[in-house]
Amino acid sequence: MSPPSLRTFVLKHLLDAQGRVPAVLGRDATDVITPDRALRDAALALLVLPGPDDQDLTARLLSALREFADGEHPGYRELLDVTGVPHPVGDVRTPSVQALAAWALHRAGALLGDTGPADEARAMLRQVGAAVIRHAWPARLDRSLSTVLDGASPLEEAAVLVLAVDAVDDGSPEWSAFLSEAAQHLERYVHGDGVWACLTPRGEPDTVYGHRTRASALASLAWCRLHERGLRGAADRARAALLHVEAHHPHVGAHGYWDRSDADSVVRVDPIAALHGRPDSPFPAKLVGDHALLALAACRTAGLDGGNGADGRLKTMAEEAAAEVERYTDPEAGGVFQGQGSWFSTPVDPTVPLARHVMVPPRTTGSFAVGNTTYVPFHAKHAQTQLLALAALGDQLPAAASAPELTERPEPEPFDNDLTHVVSAPLSEGLVDIPGYLRWLKSTASGLGYGLTPYRAPLGLRSDCTAQTFSVLHVVSDLMALGEPVPNVPGVLTGVFATQNADGGFGEQPGLPSEAFTTYCAVLTAVVLGGADHPDFDRERCVEFVRACQHPEGGFGNAPGYPCDAWHSHLAALTLVALDAQPDRPDDLIAYLLSCQNPDGGYGNQPGSPSDTFATFRVVDTLAALGLRPPRADRTVAWLQSLQTEAGGFRYRENGAESFVGSYHAIAALYVLGALPADTAACARWIAVRQSADGGFSRTPGGASETTDEGFIAIQALHMLEGKLNRSWAVMMT
Repeated sequence: MSPPSLRTFVLKHLLDAQGRVPAVLGRDATDVITPDRALRDAALALLVLPGPDDQDLTARLLSALREFADGEHPGYRELLDVTGVPHPVGDVRTPSVQALAAWALHRAGALLGDTGPADEARAMLRQVGAAVIRHAWPARLDRSLSTVLDGASPLEEAAVLVLAVDAVDDGSPEWSAFLSEAAQHLERYVHGDGVWACLTPRGEPDTVYGHRTRASALASLAWCRLHERGLRGAADRARAALLHVEAHHPHVGAHGYWDRSDADSVVRVDPIAALHGRPDSPFPAKLVGDHALLALAACRTAGLDGGNGADGRLKTMAEEAAAEVERYTDPEAGGVFQGQGSWFSTPVDPTVPLARHVMVPPRTTGSFAVGNTTYVPFHAKHAQTQLLALAALGDQLPAAASAPELTERPEPEPFDNDLTHVVSAPLSEGLVDIPGYLRWLKSTASGLGYGLTPYRAPLGLRSDCTAQTFSVLHVVSDLMALGEPVPNVPGVLTGVFATQNADGGFGEQPGLPSEAFTTYCAVLTAVVLGGADHPDFDRERCVEFVRACQHPEGGFGNAPGYPCDAWHSHLAALTLVALDAQPDRPDDLIAYLLSCQNPDGGYGNQPGSPSDTFATFRVVDTLAALGLRPPRADRTVAWLQSLQTEAGGFRYRENGAESFVGSYHAIAALYVLGALPADTAACARWIAVRQSADGGFSRTPGGASETTDEGFIAIQALHMLEGKLNRSWAVMMT
């Protein structure tokens, strides 16, 4: 059965019979993540979906949009409950959202041949535009348009207002006057070769918020329209905004563009901006909606006159952005995923792939809370993303993908998968404070599981002790490695199996979406605790879920249909091995993994990506678990050993910085290949000095203890450095 086209997916899965749009789906209409309805989505649906002959669809979408109307105040409410009841938090006026609604009304009137909605749209925009100018272009107003709720001035708000006013312009001088003032306002965001994403309430550049890909794309679209209306210099502004993204936001070694850079145009983790600036995650992400807008803006800007040599670069950017939208299109179910997250190995270099965006503000659309951390799973399908992708790509089928050819089969190397013992002997005394670490580790106990830290309500970016499958795996593994009994095994298993969902996969906590990552954590915990045949474990459905995560390219993604990489291929494959199962297409998986190898002997996270220790371990370990000897293993060992520094740790890739997590992956990859670092004593000391005063471990000497992840890294790596960890354990418990 072929997948639906993007428009068909939206019509079949996103809209109900009344033309209403839920904010977020899981894979399809059978799994609604966020049923609440946002005005922005309803407006985008009217702007994007109906064509000239879709009168019935237009009428339904218009009716659904009018459900947001506020009979007491100008403009529309911005959020409705699933039942249609207005949410009190939606009783605001966000200029860009109100402008989109007015633009949608105008288009509905044009499609239906009815002047009423167009007149209503102009009246609505007059009120919004007058309030925006009166209050100095604020981010948000109250229902009456008289009180400023957020006095900052995001570039996105001004840009969307320009596009909406241009769309409803009937030749009246008032629209030209507004656009002239808007053009002057847009100039305030320009600096150097880029544009600030926001101004402070005082009208100064918000250097903490920095640059945003979406704001740059929307500003470029606005300047394109102003250029077409005769504004001198607007075309140059449009090009510069996009070329700044091209120069400073690319995901080096992978695909696409990050959603932000700081005031110095550097992509980095920024807790100060996230916690003390405008609410956001500290971690940049690749957002498919941003790429859809980039594709639209770059294509439009490249077509302007007088490109001065930039047109070719912009056409390439448009193609790359569109390709990224296609890459995150579900090849089986249809629809478009939200994007890709990453963890950072240094403050400026994102390397570890995540299918979630972490530490987002509370109530972010589609978000879930795990203790004091909120995150958005990127394998959900947001209405806004579907509609922006449809606007950028048109109605097309998901691009066909296939696995690379398996040109060389690795030599067999039997893997016994014996997890009945962990270590051959205890760690040497005096290297680290084992009793102190055990006290810290046991204090992470929480309910029927374990948290990432022992801290109940920490401030800053530190995690709390809320139980989750990720930390349970680490704590159980370390207790067993240190010869400590796991308390209340039946209770731990009950907690683990409570996270299994109807689709067979496991979430981070009960009720949270299934992921290959969290499924691996839950299954391996259950297996080593003797719970593989537990009556609460639906083993067959679990295998079905993991197998469904295999992508047409041969590798596995974090969820069915989600793009694959070496990281998630590793976790999925180990889950199947632990359950005595295999992928449906094992040769395609092997071919995909081998295609990630580079001439230096290391592996990248995706074919064509530069080698790093993270991906190298993941590929080497997966092949070992599948009973295969990684090809050119001697070259891989030499490459890994070359990354060790004089201090004893490892750079995570050539010319990269030392990385605590990257060092674990280098040590583990060497161990699986039957080798060790060139200087094991220095490496052990390098790890040991990272034990913190409270007994936990940090990524930096003298730092505050971080999570059970860092503790796991230290304990497991130290056992490997002394040659005492069961190789099967090192392969399976990562």
